[in-house]
Amino acid sequence: TVLCDSAGAALAREPASATAMSSLAVVAHSAPVLFAAQVCSAVVAVQAVHRGLVSAAPLYAAVADRVGPHAAACLANLAVASTAHLVGVMLTIPALVGVKVWKIQVSRVASVAQLRRSVPLIALNYVLSVVVSSAATLCGSKPGVLADIASELPSGAVLAGQTALCLCLTEVWFYHVHRAFHVNKRLYALVHKVHHTWQAPVAIVGTYAHPVEHVGCNMASILVGPLLCGAHPVTAWAYTLVFAIGAYGHHCGYWTDDLGMHDLHHEAFNVNYGNAHILDYLYGTYRVRGAAGPGCAAGASKASACKAR
Repeated sequence: TVLCDSAGAALAREPASATAMSSLAVVAHSAPVLFAAQVCSAVVAVQAVHRGLVSAAPLYAAVADRVGPHAAACLANLAVASTAHLVGVMLTIPALVGVKVWKIQVSRVASVAQLRRSVPLIALNYVLSVVVSSAATLCGSKPGVLADIASELPSGAVLAGQTALCLCLTEVWFYHVHRAFHVNKRLYALVHKVHHTWQAPVAIVGTYAHPVEHVGCNMASILVGPLLCGAHPVTAWAYTLVFAIGAYGHHCGYWTDDLGMHDLHHEAFNVNYGNAHILDYLYGTYRVRGAAGPGCAAGASKASACKAR
């Protein structure tokens, strides 16, 4: 058992603006309910993005006719990564211009100079995202499907089932690899510490990480599901886009669908290792802002130590 006084202290420093989400924080105490809500939200989001991508099939076909299906698939991955990063940039703007409404760590303000120093590594990981996701598409897709992206599309029920399965696999991979980066002090110092230089993150630093972490944890956690269930490339692109944007949302510094739990991880370090947080609940590392998590005292005693099992 590891005492996490830092987590208690972080909860004690909770800004007044956090009360705007107090009612949702109560819901977050029931992690299984929150997880079920996240699964449903993911299914709906992936279905919507999937329909949008399918509507672009004629454009893909035109590109494939000109440059070939393999190059077209790589360009599709470039488009997905670029769209996700563009959303990440847009979500970063409020923090840089000092918007305080719904901000979690109000007293900490990111600077343009600080972000500028992070840009080279973010750019490198953007390139790695395109390369690795393209390799996954080329290796995991049938040649005929790459030639005709509108062929063999999954039904709505299959797409929903694959999305739910992929989310579970993402959670299993991300939680255990991410926690290993914290538990193993050498790994933390050599790899994961880079990401944690941002204690009050902004959206685009979701991809500010050591390349080993970005590929082995961030990207692998997203790609493992579509590869294992043999998902159609459009399904993989839709899932990747939804979860990449979700990662930027969790790093934006404002209240989003994860109720500030990943932001609290950056502040307190040894809580909330997961993405959907069901494994945090099962392993005892689940903490919520505005209310004590399992093993933590509420109210005036928030600053006391809590146990991260």
